[in-house]
Formats: sequence, structure tokens, C-alpha cells
Amino acid sequence: MNDRSRVETTSAEDKSIGFDFQYYYFLNQLLNLKSGQRVGFEVLDDVHIELADGTNLLVQLKHTVQTNAGGEPVNLTTLDADLWKSISNWCLLIADKVESRIDSTSQLAFLKKHSFLLASNKSSNAGNSFLTSIAKFWDESKSYAEFIDDIKSIKNSTVDKSIQGYINDLLNLDTVVSEAFLRKLSFALDRDEIIDLCKTSIAEKQIDASRIDDVFHAVDSEMRANSYNTVKSRRKVVISFDEFNLKYRRYFDKARSAGLIIRSITAPLPADLSGQTFIKQLIDIEDISENDLDFLTKYSTRRLQFQSNIERWIQDGDITQSDIDNLEQEAEAIWESQFLASYPGRRPTADEAVLARNILKEMRLINLELASEKLPITMSHGGIYELSDRPVIGWLLNWKDRYN
Repeated sequence: MNDRSRVETTSAEDKSIGFDFQYYYFLNQLLNLKSGQRVGFEVLDDVHIELADGTNLLVQLKHTVQTNAGGEPVNLTTLDADLWKSISNWCLLIADKVESRIDSTSQLAFLKKHSFLLASNKSSNAGNSFLTSIAKFWDESKSYAEFIDDIKSIKNSTVDKSIQGYINDLLNLDTVVSEAFLRKLSFALDRDEIIDLCKTSIAEKQIDASRIDDVFHAVDSEMRANSYNTVKSRRKVVISFDEFNLKYRRYFDKARSAGLIIRSITAPLPADLSGQTFIKQLIDIEDISENDLDFLTKYSTRRLQFQSNIERWIQDGDITQSDIDNLEQEAEAIWESQFLASYPGRRPTADEAVLARNILKEMRLINLELASEKLPITMSHGGIYELSDRPVIGWLLNWKDRYN
């Protein structure tokens, strides 16, 4: 029973990564679209590309999780089911009676407008006699008749009825149609790092290395959501160059701009939220209560987002320590004017908590400026909380003695 469960789990995982492989191949084709082209996902084939000249490239995508001793994906073998099933699918498509392609004339007309590509993460190899033979056929060092003899030998080398049936679908094509099909057939193997290919395509659009991941995650996320909604609405996922440019160009433009990219960086929250100095300050002036978990979490998250983004910007060279120093000095100067106005003569008052909340209120209205760029309010709040956590600023009159 346990063994069966493991097999079922693995099968589900194989299907999932196979679908992801198809999707990211589709995304990479979108990233490389040229004017006048369109790309479809699971419409005419796993993926298809409509070229500006009116022809279509039909792509079958095959993924394996099996690896060799070196940890690389296994080879595409001579009798590989993925190879022959793909060829069979295309042969049946070419001779589709439902589409009235019952004679060589209509089949050749179809082939004039279609070409075929098998893409896989499986490895190319000299041991695949089919690949070796068709390469010689393509470069005309082997005749069509000699190639067909090789195919018949491959068929006779197996007792697998499914493989024999797939091969028969090729052999059953009219000779002229078969030769035309084989000259429109191509392979793209060793495509294992498909996500890296997508990121390379993004880099080739003049996106700085530090911002490639930002563009990738943004485009990937929106593309998945848009594709889901398109299918849910019973429409086909076919995207043109102009449509892709219109919907996704802003992510590339944003990455190319000199502006700071604010990232939603997930960082672990402190185990003791109320033990943070800036939270203690807020509790003591009755801005929040110790039991208000929603605000404790929200404010802590804003502080950590500010910290994490500052660290990333420094690492990427988007800002310098001098920029950070300038932000903190400016924030401290603004706080200082509010603090001194609230506590004239630096004397205690019965309404100290009210005065302290008013200082905080005014600070929360300010957009802090970093490297000549105004930060949004949520980030500015994070900066204020960070300064009051060290603490560099405070709200009560005796905050220095109380929290240092």
C-alpha cells in the first residue's frame, strides 16, 4: 500500500513539472516574440508560434525527471516513446480526415504552412540512430529511401506494439508527403534549465542583472493569472507581440528606470513582537495595545520590509551608505522639530501621551526621501519604526532614558 502511494505521488509530481516545463517554454517564446508573431499555449499544439509570413511552428514538449548516473536528464533514445508519439501525432494531424486532408495535395498544402519541433529536457546523443539518420537525410548524405529503410529497421528492432504503431503512422504517409514532413521536422533537446532560459531572454532586453529576477517574477505571476482567467472564460491562450508589449512592457520599463524597486521580501518576524523597542514605545503612548496582534504584525512587517529593501539596494549598488545617512538625518531633523514644538521647555505635562501620539501622527504623514526618491508611506513608516527601535527617535519626553 505504501509503495503504491509513493508511485502515485511521483506520478502527480511528474505531471506537474511536465506542465510547468510547457508553460515556461511558452513564456520564453513570448519573451522572444518578434513583430507580427503570436504564440499560443495548448491551442494548436502544446505550444505554437504563428510567424509573420503566415506559417505556424507546432511544438511538442516532453519532460523527464529521470536522470543518468551523472545526475543529468536521460538521453532521448532511438525507441523513446516521447519521440515516436510526437511524430505519430503530427502524422495523424497531417492526414486528418476530419479536416478533409485525405489526399497528398491537401496534405502538402498543410505542410507548406506548418513546421514541427520536438523540444525536451532529454539529452541529445550519438547513440540515437534515428537522430543520426535524419541528420544525414537533412544534409543529403543519405537519400529518403535509405532513411526509410533505417526507420523500418528501428521498427523491427522492437516488440513494443505501441512504438511499432507510432512508427507505422509515419510509414503510412504518402512518400511525397512523408519526405516533405521530415524536412519540416526539427529538435530542441537539452532544454533542462528552462527558467534560466527565460531569465536570459529578459537579460537580453537590456535589463540589469540585479533586476532580472524582479521582472521574471512579475511577468510570470501576471502571465499565470491572465492565462488562468483566459481559459476560465473559455477563450484560447494566444498572445501577439503587440498584446504582450502592451500588457507587460511596464515591468521592463520599471526595471530599466533609475528608480528604486521595492520588493515584497519575506523575513521571519521576531518571536516576541511586543518585546521590540519601537513596539514598546507605541504601547506606552497607547497607539496600540500589547494584545493587538494585527497591528503588532503589520508594523513589524513594515519595519522588516524597510530593512530588507535597504540591504538589497546596498547590495545591488542602487544606493550608498551616504544615501542612508542622509535619509536618517532628514527624518531625525523632522522629528526634532515636532518633538521640540510638542514639549516646549522640555518640561513634562499631564497630556504627555496625547502629545506623543501627535508627534507620531505627523511623522506618519511624511514620505521619507532616499537617494533623491520619495518612498511610499508604508516604507516611510518602516523607516520611522526602524529609527525608533534603535532608538534614534522617540515619542515620550524621557524616551532616551526609558528605552536605551
